[in-house]
Amino acid sequence: MLDWLAETWNEFKQFLWSIVLSVQEMHKDLSIWMFEQFLDLSHLALTGVDSYFDSLNFTAYISTMPSGLQWFMSSIGVPQALTMIITSLTIRVLLQLIPFTRLGS
Repeated sequence: MLDWLAETWNEFKQFLWSIVLSVQEMHKDLSIWMFEQFLDLSHLALTGVDSYFDSLNFTAYISTMPSGLQWFMSSIGVPQALTMIITSLTIRVLLQLIPFTRLGS
């Protein structure tokens, strides 16, 4: 009698443990799914923003510059400076959008 009761109790504990593991796995899957949906939405938004810049062709503006001006700009590092400026502004905007920080600083 006691062996049957101990075996039933152990099976019940194993059943409850499998329920706990299943709920934990469902929670993890739900979190991953929500993060994936957020990434899909942000990809869609970035694709929409990209369509606004399709009409801008920076290579056409650069190719119309005289070759001497292009050489001088590349020798003093204007492309690298513009890359650093755009990157720093982008990082600043992203850091300002973190909750509980001021947007004006």
